[in-house]
Amino acid sequence: MIKRLFLFSLVFVNAITHVKAQYDTVYVNGIPKIFNKKNATNDETSLANNSPLKKDDYLFEFAFGYPFLPENEASYYGVNLGSLNNNLVNVNTNHIMARVDYQLNDLFSVGLEGTYAYKSWDYSYRIARTQGTVNISKDTLINAKATKLRMLAKFSMHTNFSERFDGYITAGLGYKDFRVTFRNPYSSSISYSSGPPIAVRLAVGGRFFLNPRTALNIEFGGGGPLMQIGLSFKFHDSYYNIQQQVRQ
Repeated sequence: MIKRLFLFSLVFVNAITHVKAQYDTVYVNGIPKIFNKKNATNDETSLANNSPLKKDDYLFEFAFGYPFLPENEASYYGVNLGSLNNNLVNVNTNHIMARVDYQLNDLFSVGLEGTYAYKSWDYSYRIARTQGTVNISKDTLINAKATKLRMLAKFSMHTNFSERFDGYITAGLGYKDFRVTFRNPYSSSISYSSGPPIAVRLAVGGRFFLNPRTALNIEFGGGGPLMQIGLSFKFHDSYYNIQQQVRQ
């Protein structure tokens, strides 16, 4: 009897060991998957084909955008704020961006983006002044300040090249407030807001995931900064995570 129990125990331990040798639990983007070591697949698809972003993922991003050139935008509306060659820049934050994205599925996401930019600079401008009966034109030092605030709703399409790299195309539409204040020794401060308060952005970008939750992000586009680079932080909806585990 003891010999039979001993043999049965050996068979039982061998069976458990055999199962563990073929299957293991692997976490993909925070979601547990049952992984078949022998065939290198799971029930849904090969791990090599998994995209880095899944349904109900949230992305929080912070980025720095370059450049901010308010002189060019002001000149488009007929206001001369000096040239890039004779400006003395005091402060230029360029574009500071924050964004949140929600994944509708592996391919599409929606989000909100806000950017803020500030610049203060001095420039010389030739101003004609009348002194008595004599007209005098001379270079005058002028101080200018510009701010730009943009809030956009965005829609993105993702290519999901691999489980560590996400390429995307994004388009956004929203609100823009661009204000400039400048003054010279002969007049009080003049402030104006130029152009329609409409912000538009079209861009392409990519994210390289350093780990399942953190990625480097770079984006190139028009409407706003030409280039922006920053960090992305990914979080997954806990309720959806639980449902995935129950289904498996």
